[in-house]
Amino acid sequence: MAPTPTPGPEITALDRIERKLRDLTATMVTRTDLQTLTATIQDTLRSEVAGIRTEIAAQAGRITAAEEAAAALTARMASTDTAVARQGDMLLSIRRHLEDVDNRGRRCNIRVRGVPEAEGTENAEEVLKELFQSLLQSPQPRQIELERAHRALRPRAVEDGPRDLTCCLHSFPVKNAIMTKAREQPTWPFRGAQVSLYNDLSPITIEARRALRPVTALLREHHITYKWGFPFALVARHHNNWFTLRWPEEVPRFMGDLGLPSPTVTNWILGPLGQPPRPQRGTRRQHARSPPARHSGRREDPASPEE
Repeated sequence: MAPTPTPGPEITALDRIERKLRDLTATMVTRTDLQTLTATIQDTLRSEVAGIRTEIAAQAGRITAAEEAAAALTARMASTDTAVARQGDMLLSIRRHLEDVDNRGRRCNIRVRGVPEAEGTENAEEVLKELFQSLLQSPQPRQIELERAHRALRPRAVEDGPRDLTCCLHSFPVKNAIMTKAREQPTWPFRGAQVSLYNDLSPITIEARRALRPVTALLREHHITYKWGFPFALVARHHNNWFTLRWPEEVPRFMGDLGLPSPTVTNWILGPLGQPPRPQRGTRRQHARSPPARHSGRREDPASPEE
């Protein structure tokens, strides 16, 4: 009997390849696996997209609410700005009215500078009556009645000179006659000194006239006649035309109308630091009187000592 042949090396290699192919086939992804994986991925994406859409919708709602709130806030701010501007105009109008009322309350007042102070007790009324009588120089002394008179209400200091005398006359025509005479020259001799007479003005008016010194200096330099108005105004005449300045923002226009350069002027409404003028005590007449003229004063009006 012939012997059985043993497997050759070729058969062994084929077996190994077959086994590897079977193992590889067993580990390969099938179509069912791909479909299952695809379905899982799609479900996950749908869930994530749905969450993103929900979040976007919520964000859109918040953005819409924010835009509506911003629009309402903008409208409210515009309304507030309008109200504030209107109130600012009203406050300026009230300030101007108070200034005019204050000046009307001082209409019969005269402030005298330079009268020497007595060492002892001083009768301010008698001193002022003597000064006014010498100033008027009428053949028959005029009846001068003072409601009250006193020195400036500040501490006495020798280095600052005598304190001003302030009085309130009973009669405006008499006060007007005294001031008309006083305008004839800057100072008048009295008791060995040179004295000056001024209208008693509101601190707000004095502050405004101080601020306008650069303007009045240019007007005098160019020989342009001007006068002070009440309520507060600076009125200048140029080429037979009258020009009026009432507010700080009008300075460039006012100087341009006069053909002059516009100087730097402090805002006398707000002041350099936004503070109102410092209050100043003075003698005021309390009872009612007829209103003063619309404009008063001359170019070198002694009624404005702070000019």
